Amino acid sequence: MNTVIEWFGLAASVIVAISLMMKNLVRLRLVNLVGSAAFALYGLLIHAWPVFLLNTFIVLVNGFYLWTMKQDSQRPETFELLELSPKDPYVEHFVDFYREDIRKFFPSFTGIPTDDPEVRLCFILRQTVPVSLVVYKKNASGEVTILLDYAVPAYRDLKNARFFFEQALRRIAEGASVVHATAEVPVHGAYLRKIGFAPVDSDEATQRYTKKL
Repeated sequence: MNTVIEWFGLAASVIVAISLMMKNLVRLRLVNLVGSAAFALYGLLIHAWPVFLLNTFIVLVNGFYLWTMKQDSQRPETFELLELSPKDPYVEHFVDFYREDIRKFFPSFTGIPTDDPEVRLCFILRQTVPVSLVVYKKNASGEVTILLDYAVPAYRDLKNARFFFEQALRRIAEGASVVHATAEVPVHGAYLRKIGFAPVDSDEATQRYTKKL
């Protein structure tokens, strides 16, 4: 077999393998479509008809779902807040389920404070699906401190955060003027800067940020 064709088939398999490691469904299907199309061409070149037919079918399936996702993305999305007590059983279940992922962004996270009466908690609902959990405190001077701001992996496109910090927070924390947040890892600091927070100071473990409402 031609060495170039062999390398082409190997590259196609690598692209498919990479796609399967992606958490974002749109990217997964897009990259998988490219890999499957390459595999279909590889099957055609070596006259392996089962390989060609199977991967052509996969290309069509990925194309169909990408088209439906695009149609869904063009429909207006609804965002809502669901405020719950930190002691609510669903909150405990949610945190337990995502605990390991939460600690990737908040390494010092040990749990939501349930005995502090100033702690407030809400879920951001997107098409009625709980996609983000925000835990915060508000002091008497109108300053809000974010204790936890976590989005589930499939919905990390900043839309949840922009809804919360640009619209919802003014309503639920009436009179709030400034929001404080802390980043323990660089990726969370990058997220805060993208949604309008500015760094103020830091120590060995954390970078502090602030945002005016």
